[in-house]
Amino acid sequence: MSMLYFWLEGSDLPAGIGFGLFTAQHFAALTVCCLAMALLCLWFVRLSQHSQALTLRLLAVLLLAGNLVRDLFLLSIHRMSIAYLPLHLCSFSIFVYLLHAFLPETDRIVTTSADLSAPRSHIVRTIGQSRFREALGEIGVVLLMPGSFCALLFPDWSAYPLWNFLSIHSFVWHTVLAVYPMLLLASGRVHPTIRHIWYPFVYLLIEVPPTWLFDVKTGCNYLFVSRPVPGTPLEWLQERMGSAWRAGYALLVAAVILIIYLVIELCRALYRRLSSRSLL
Repeated sequence: MSMLYFWLEGSDLPAGIGFGLFTAQHFAALTVCCLAMALLCLWFVRLSQHSQALTLRLLAVLLLAGNLVRDLFLLSIHRMSIAYLPLHLCSFSIFVYLLHAFLPETDRIVTTSADLSAPRSHIVRTIGQSRFREALGEIGVVLLMPGSFCALLFPDWSAYPLWNFLSIHSFVWHTVLAVYPMLLLASGRVHPTIRHIWYPFVYLLIEVPPTWLFDVKTGCNYLFVSRPVPGTPLEWLQERMGSAWRAGYALLVAAVILIIYLVIELCRALYRRLSSRSLL
């Protein structure tokens, strides 16, 4: 593999050498990312609750460290700019996961029988946590995780060659970003319910308006609310809705959140039905 373009930032790269959207290289990278996520989930659910908590803290710190490594690299090649601030949905997830990982949790004993003398097999140890921590985990599952998957499916770094430090960094970093809430869901450390559908919308109300104002003042495109990324569903919305594409953007986000909640509720209902049948 040639190292000619490995250490270059986008503004220093010639046109036409990127891996492109939905090309063989892109699909190969996605396959590796998905395999890594699956293996991490299978490994994580086998850990003790204490080891899981330590792993989550390590991943949260690694996400912050990965972002800092990228920034130090950009500083070293004199390409750090206002466009690399942690103001995208994915970048802001760093702070959500750090808060979630380091807020305290306690063991909580739940018995599945009304008989307090039930066998130990009827006693379940679960995670006790504050409502705020629980909300952070749920926001990660229904909003930040799909955002990370969208970043992998429609990478705004597709103009880079695949064999480039920033390209590899982006795939690895977004994979870790996506897997954090996946681990919470797979291990039962978070239990999203449609009754909490207002959680992600409150989060967006806190993040989007100031970021939009920052974009207007600086000409940046954080959260992609100033202009759509070429080749993404946002570009498709702009082509069909014109200046109203941002309304379509908001509806698309709301629809994704609702669909995720409905799928989770459906899976929960199916699990309860199968469990009740097995007890008959």
